[in-house]
Amino acid sequence: MASVAPDAASLAAARKLAGSWSHAGNKGLALWGLCQGSGSKPYQAVVDLRGPAYKCSCPSRKFPCKHALGLLVEWSEGRVPSAAEPADFAAEWLLRREEKAESTGESGDEAPKKAPDPATAQKRADRVASGLAELDLWITDQIRSGLAAMDTSWAGFDAIAARMVDAQAPGIAGTLRALAGTVASTENWPEKLLDELARLHLLVTAHQKLSELPEDLVHSVKAHVGYPVTTDSVMESTPVHENWMVLGSGITEENRLFTRTVWMRGRTSRRWAMLLDFSHGAPNFSTEAPPVGFLVDADLHFYPGAAALRARLGATHREPQPFTTLPSGSIDAALQEFTDALAADPWLRSWPAVISSVVPSFVDGAWFLVDESGTALRAEGDSDLLWKLLGISGGYPVAVCGTWNAQALAPISVFTGGQVIVL
Repeated sequence: MASVAPDAASLAAARKLAGSWSHAGNKGLALWGLCQGSGSKPYQAVVDLRGPAYKCSCPSRKFPCKHALGLLVEWSEGRVPSAAEPADFAAEWLLRREEKAESTGESGDEAPKKAPDPATAQKRADRVASGLAELDLWITDQIRSGLAAMDTSWAGFDAIAARMVDAQAPGIAGTLRALAGTVASTENWPEKLLDELARLHLLVTAHQKLSELPEDLVHSVKAHVGYPVTTDSVMESTPVHENWMVLGSGITEENRLFTRTVWMRGRTSRRWAMLLDFSHGAPNFSTEAPPVGFLVDADLHFYPGAAALRARLGATHREPQPFTTLPSGSIDAALQEFTDALAADPWLRSWPAVISSVVPSFVDGAWFLVDESGTALRAEGDSDLLWKLLGISGGYPVAVCGTWNAQALAPISVFTGGQVIVL
């Protein structure tokens, strides 16, 4: 414990928590428990020993906090009993880490995880199918009763989301939890909510008919539900060799899980690719990202799917070279690409796009990208980012790379003067 404690005082405080624990348990490399503090509700502490990684409901800014350290103390002294399944408050976080580890190879082990044996895979499939059947009944009840009578609170959506976590469908659980935010922040939320419920119903129906679907669509359905894909299986797929233009990159963080996204496009094929890397605790990624504004002669291995976008970088064949020109792309072409991708995978949220010769414009409190013909495309994003885009353009046409979500384009980078500038 001393090696992971932020300071000696935290470790001393952790040792004083003996006797304050309830509902503690361990399974494999996971620990969890409730620690009673001065408040009415006990703190929920969870530890994943593979990282190690920690989660606690307390407000402490120290990491790990005294409760996570206290749980480690309890475990090291043999006071954390084995359990068949994690407690409800720990299950989602542990499952999410397991899914990330299986799908990205970031498990902390030296070798990527192998595919599960057939019996394990079938057990998971049965568990998912049971959970989705329950979800479909829930959706039907909401429609039959009417959205006006629906519990649209965070707790209401969290209850059914927790059931999807239990059913090992984390992708759907995330979608359900996001609905509370949609209701709270969107003026026409009934329309948006109905649309999301319809998409979920379609996903449930597709999962029920997996045996009748084309193979690529089967992979898409499983990905949206939340089935893991091993790194080994992706790297064993046939690579796509291209000169890839690196058009943008960005890092996001949620619950101390850092995600790095790199957007690339084939110079000849114009095929899009997205590289994802994960790092817990700090943005210390195990691999270097291809430099933005450079052409990378490389093999990419794509994750399977009907509209395959995510990929892993394979062999590179020469040093990256800067590029100074960009293939043209119109608003109509970008919308058509999104339409084609959505037709292949109806659960897509967004799709990359490059639009050349557009002028950023701020009109009546809204942002637009306007081309030479006067056609305007709605833009969205952080206000500072959009003003930066306008400043870079100086009111003149530029090429913008972003992601289109059927409502607006979120700019990622801008191409002007022969260089790519990340926003």
